[in-house]
Amino acid sequence: MEVVFTGRNADRARMVSEDTGARFLPSDARDRAACDTATGQMLTHFGGAPDLFVSCAAIVFESPLTETSDEIFREVLEVNLTSTFRLSRDIFNAMKVRKSGSIVHVVSDSALIGIHHLPAYSVSKAGLLATSEALAAEAVMHGVRVNAICPGATHPGVQSTVDGYEHHAENDGGWGAAPSGRHGRGEDIGRAVLWLASDQAEHVAGATLRIDGGASAAMRGGARG
Repeated sequence: MEVVFTGRNADRARMVSEDTGARFLPSDARDRAACDTATGQMLTHFGGAPDLFVSCAAIVFESPLTETSDEIFREVLEVNLTSTFRLSRDIFNAMKVRKSGSIVHVVSDSALIGIHHLPAYSVSKAGLLATSEALAAEAVMHGVRVNAICPGATHPGVQSTVDGYEHHAENDGGWGAAPSGRHGRGEDIGRAVLWLASDQAEHVAGATLRIDGGASAAMRGGARG
């Protein structure tokens, strides 16, 4: 299996490459030209569309909407929504040529139930989930399956932030456990991605898979009770 990944933290990427053998392409989701360059390099590397595209870029910003500036709101939307829309569109168009492929968007439980202290983040993720569902309806007719994963509280939380607000990075030390008794782990998300990309999920398209240890179900049950 050949894997190519992008990101803006070269030091972290170097460690991932050394551990996994995956190829790193530097890119910043806030920079459209850089994203376009990385996409072109990826398509050249694979000689066309990849079998699987996973979108998981995100930044977090903690502030009431009434105290969120236009600039910061646009930045959160650019990284969490617009960059994924643009990449998904371009990679789908490449997959469409060969009539196969899988796209998985890692979204957030905040797309389903907004997180009150992360409103800009929640808005961006709700938009991403809507984008994923819209693309799924278009793509499946061309042999391409698009699905979304909505993780709940997953260790260690979102660490990338708006520049200058590094203290907004999530800290799972204050989180309560899900009904399952623990926080989510990266491997929980990874296994779901691999299943959605596999032949076992060949009839799964436009799905939203919650991975939250029963947290959202318990929340609704409590509200109804």
